[in-house]
Amino acid sequence: MNDRQFEQILKLAGGKGNIRQVKRDEQSTILMLEDHSKVDMSAPDAVDLETIIRITGAECFLVIKDETSSYYRLLRDMGKPESIQDHPERKERHTYRKSFSLLEFISDVFRPIMPAILGAAVFKIVLAVITLISTYGFSEPSSFLQSQTFMILKSIGESAFYLLPVLAAISTARQLKSNIYVAAAIGGLMFYPQMSYLLSGQEEVHFMGVPMVSQAAFFSATLWMILTISAASYVERAVERFSPKVLQGILAPALTLGILVPLVLLLLGPLGSWIDKRMPAAVDSLLMDAPVVAVMLLGAAFAFMLFAGLHYWLVPLMLNELMTNGFSVIIPAMFVAFTAQAGAALAAGLRSSQPGFRKLAFWATGTALLGVLEPALYAVNMRRMASFGAALIGGAIGGLYFGIVSVKSFALSESASLLEIPSFMEDGTLNLLHTCIGLLLAFAVSGALTYWLEGRASHTKHV
Repeated sequence: MNDRQFEQILKLAGGKGNIRQVKRDEQSTILMLEDHSKVDMSAPDAVDLETIIRITGAECFLVIKDETSSYYRLLRDMGKPESIQDHPERKERHTYRKSFSLLEFISDVFRPIMPAILGAAVFKIVLAVITLISTYGFSEPSSFLQSQTFMILKSIGESAFYLLPVLAAISTARQLKSNIYVAAAIGGLMFYPQMSYLLSGQEEVHFMGVPMVSQAAFFSATLWMILTISAASYVERAVERFSPKVLQGILAPALTLGILVPLVLLLLGPLGSWIDKRMPAAVDSLLMDAPVVAVMLLGAAFAFMLFAGLHYWLVPLMLNELMTNGFSVIIPAMFVAFTAQAGAALAAGLRSSQPGFRKLAFWATGTALLGVLEPALYAVNMRRMASFGAALIGGAIGGLYFGIVSVKSFALSESASLLEIPSFMEDGTLNLLHTCIGLLLAFAVSGALTYWLEGRASHTKHV
């Protein structure tokens, strides 16, 4: 979407003043117009716009295909109402309702921060290629990998991902039109040195008598951060509505930071402690009793675990596997999950007719295959239940194959990148071949399923 296309949308609608209401409905943005006689039917001839005009009695609707919500955000930022207030007598005749999708909302949260994430991802991939060449291309590892220069460059590439909780908090607040600075303060809580020290695992931590799990990354996981900022936005609106003028802009942030944030910690603390006690033991038991099922479930669920911050509990299990057995079967499940997300993102891009979304999907496919999952997971696949579900199914199928043929990884990888494939090499076995087959299977299944489901949806529901 470019400025010219947006101007054509306004021209088609009969000008900004003719737009009475803006709504979202799945993959479309719907404009309710004041006067259908002002609609300029010649506007779409200039550019490729996918629009439909519907007239129902006295109501006129302009339906725009808007997969990325870009038109919707621009129109909303122009001050167009999201509910009918100026014409209450027309509520009964209004046909469309705004349908809320949690996955789509999460994708909308991540869409504005994708330039930072993709830029950092490309930088990380370049450094990973340099590392691969330096490690396997010379008889001795290059001293550059141990230099301070490389450490600084690596920190630059990791900075956007390290600060992802803060970026997600700011973007969530922006989507909900709440205070972005209060959101940033909440997002940065776990980066405060004293909090980092308390949750470092050196001692048991209790907050108001409630146990707190020693896993700072869990509290700042994407899921909990978005839910916290969403709750904060409702608190802010409620408090601001009843606050006297002298306290407006002060009381809401004070109550948010002083009551809501401690309440969230009181809820997540016991949840994290329960997960800390149950999840490692459950995964370890499943790996012992039913390794095929365990790898299949991990391949399917790893993306959700990443979203909820549960994947951090797998790291000690991976290390224990490598130290005890000399190999890991959890790491291959992580690889297959990344590859399945890449396949679904590619198919979603191929099915889309919007150039901006296609470009994002293709870049996200590449970054997912090279170890950076966030663009494919959050910005592409979460926009559609079809591609998100297909990616989980593809991960499960690939994990099932890995479990049946007992694919192993012999080194702890920094990320599930195809550049780390050498860690699956084993003399005298077909482990590397089975790895490639399993990854291709996950990629093909998730991609084909996404492509089919997206095509079926476009035929059964014509926007």
